[in-house]
Amino acid sequence: MLTAWESLFLHGNLREGQTVLIHAGAGGVGHVAIQLARQKGIRVATTVSNNDKKEMVEKLGAEKVILYNKNDFVEDTLDWTDGKGVDVVFDLVGKDTFYRSFSCVRCYGCLVTALGPEPENADWKEARLRNIRVNFALILTPGYYNLVDMQKEQVRVLKEAAGMVEARNLDVHVSRTFPLEKAPEAHRVLQEGHTVGKLVLVP
Repeated sequence: MLTAWESLFLHGNLREGQTVLIHAGAGGVGHVAIQLARQKGIRVATTVSNNDKKEMVEKLGAEKVILYNKNDFVEDTLDWTDGKGVDVVFDLVGKDTFYRSFSCVRCYGCLVTALGPEPENADWKEARLRNIRVNFALILTPGYYNLVDMQKEQVRVLKEAAGMVEARNLDVHVSRTFPLEKAPEAHRVLQEGHTVGKLVLVP
């Protein structure tokens, strides 16, 4: 929840009527991000791997769904935005997807990533030409550096999210639950990158 919120509204500074491309829209963070964006009147494109996930994200409000293993997400995103690119890309995949996403962002737009880009074969030329801003989303920063005001803001966001869930305005999809002692298995499943929604550890 915090990763999605901060990426869209703190780093991306998205506003009503703007556009965002959310990679891995059916994942634990992505499916929450789609809902948060739509509730703020933001138009959403997203990438998924299969038709079941496509159906899921469409129900959550995604306007443009790209099957990334069948279609070129750069071409589809540019077609969707009449060649301009989106205001913000929210990257939850990393690796080559991170670098290719530069071409999806409008000039002077923003790419927010929850991952650290790998330096191998890095090409920042398109990002520089488009003069885009690249932000790194890490919700641990306020705790690590004892940033009290940001810690308070995170608490406020979590309280607001709890209210949204209670009012059924936010659907947090739980894909699987694991007993606490099977945390390594849960982590392995998460690393494989094929989850729909969130994985939950229970005591």
